Amino acid sequence: MIKRRTLLSTLLALIATLPLMAYTAQEAVDLFVSHSSLRYAAVGVTVVDLDSAKAIAGFRQDQANITASTMKTVVSSAALGLMGPHFLFETPVYLDGEVVDACFKGNIVIRGLGDPTLGSVYLPNQANIVDEIIAALQARGITRVEGMVIADDTYYGYPYYHNEWEVEDLAYDYGTAVHALNFHDNLMTVSFTLDSRGRLTQSSIKPSVPGVKVISRCRSHRNRNNVTPYLDYSVPALVLTGNSSSTKSYRDTYANPTPAPMLVDSVERALLRSSEIRYDYYATARDEVSQAERSLLVLHKSPELTEIITSLLDRSDNMFAHALLRAIGAREWELKGQENMPSDLDAIGVEAVKHWLELQGVNTEPLFMRDGSGLARANKASVNFFGDMLTMMAHRSFDGVRLCDLMPTASDRVGETLKNNPLSERIVLKSGSMRHVQCFVGYYPADNPHYAFAVLVNNFTCSRASIKDQIGTFLCNLFEGK
Repeated sequence: MIKRRTLLSTLLALIATLPLMAYTAQEAVDLFVSHSSLRYAAVGVTVVDLDSAKAIAGFRQDQANITASTMKTVVSSAALGLMGPHFLFETPVYLDGEVVDACFKGNIVIRGLGDPTLGSVYLPNQANIVDEIIAALQARGITRVEGMVIADDTYYGYPYYHNEWEVEDLAYDYGTAVHALNFHDNLMTVSFTLDSRGRLTQSSIKPSVPGVKVISRCRSHRNRNNVTPYLDYSVPALVLTGNSSSTKSYRDTYANPTPAPMLVDSVERALLRSSEIRYDYYATARDEVSQAERSLLVLHKSPELTEIITSLLDRSDNMFAHALLRAIGAREWELKGQENMPSDLDAIGVEAVKHWLELQGVNTEPLFMRDGSGLARANKASVNFFGDMLTMMAHRSFDGVRLCDLMPTASDRVGETLKNNPLSERIVLKSGSMRHVQCFVGYYPADNPHYAFAVLVNNFTCSRASIKDQIGTFLCNLFEGK
């Protein structure tokens, strides 16, 4: 018995040292798409050899499928090409008034120009605009402020969200809108308590957002506690609907419908805390002064575009991505000498993105782009489009920066099979997921890509964990030994 066990152990050890079965690229694709969970699915797959710029394997490569967040690679690529890797968002802060004997009388005006990173918890090393304002006042020798802090949020018009985003998404942290003046990732943490009749007995918002209400429209139910929130921009308010059967407390992070007042409140609180500046709020201060009395106090600058893109691709930040699309649209509008941003700024941004891609030789006919984030389910593209775009971006660098340099590694994003394979650190990719959708686009190997790939799966019949593991297995079969 001992000899048999020893022999079995030896055989297992030998098997472990043998290479995995090698597949051609097309064999790996065929094995993946033949899975029973994809029987009714809309699936597109392409694998491109970057040296020859030709697809070496694929399946339904011309079919346009929902892209989800893989659309973020499209807006990121165009932003690099149109604005450059060192692009900075700027937010000017003005003094409207005059300084007399170290006392400023007038308004501190913060002019929003679309920077999505102001006060972001995800970019903690950037300059803090609130601290910059206090420091700049002190540098001017101002010891007293009499007036108001005003947020100018007029650069972008309403609506702040895309009109094809689903209403139920808008209240959640992934559905935050893009304003001219964004702050704290346009998020707020709301705590509230409902009693058994659905009445609101307690609520709080942090950080403070003056003017935003929490309203309950919940009903009493014998044995159900299910609460669904939505944002009412007209109030503005977080409105709670659903049922309540007992007193219960809730706490979650939601989209902030009015980030500008949050920033104003943060500046005012900093002024009140300051031991060197006295702040006296005067609502009667002048709302408008002549240009001769306006002076620049602070010109806040965001992190460079490369840092913004790296962050948004890693975390799949919808607000950051859509802010890039709006910045592209605003740039296009201003280049034409136009003022007063139009309500269809998103469409102008999309056209600018597609025009830039076409100038790079990428066919945009299979690209049905609506927003910069991929949150709208109307965003669709073929894997052939992604193959062409990724190939173009693999051969382009912008002041030495390539798209692949800004993309995260596969790591644990694509199921257990790939997670446990050394390949997980050698593949860079962007994932995309929403209801019945799972997609990945990326490069291999990470440091010096020889292949680009795109996998778009809609309407799979298995669990999300299962489809991700199937795609991870496909990538292992595809790149093992290459």
